Amino acid sequence: MAEHRWAPPEHQDVPVYAVESLPLSQIGEPVELDEPEPVWVDPAVFEHIGPLRVKAFAVARSDVAVYVQISWQGRLQRAWVRRDVVRRRVLEQRDGKSR
Repeated sequence: MAEHRWAPPEHQDVPVYAVESLPLSQIGEPVELDEPEPVWVDPAVFEHIGPLRVKAFAVARSDVAVYVQISWQGRLQRAWVRRDVVRRRVLEQRDGKSR
């Protein structure tokens, strides 16, 4: 009987597509928010994917941009996005009622 050796499967690393962020020279004077605010970013433009509507949390803002935290592909990403593509969203409480 031939000897078979077990080895764990080899998986390729999954590419992480980053969201496009505004250059720091274009964001103006940012102000940190007291606590993160739930928002929609529509569109958030990802490299190699294109525009998507994503849930995010705003953590800072200026007159022209919002600094958002996005959980994308299981990883936290941060980006400065134009203020006109950010809309507030309402979180649902666990009992199904809006806050």
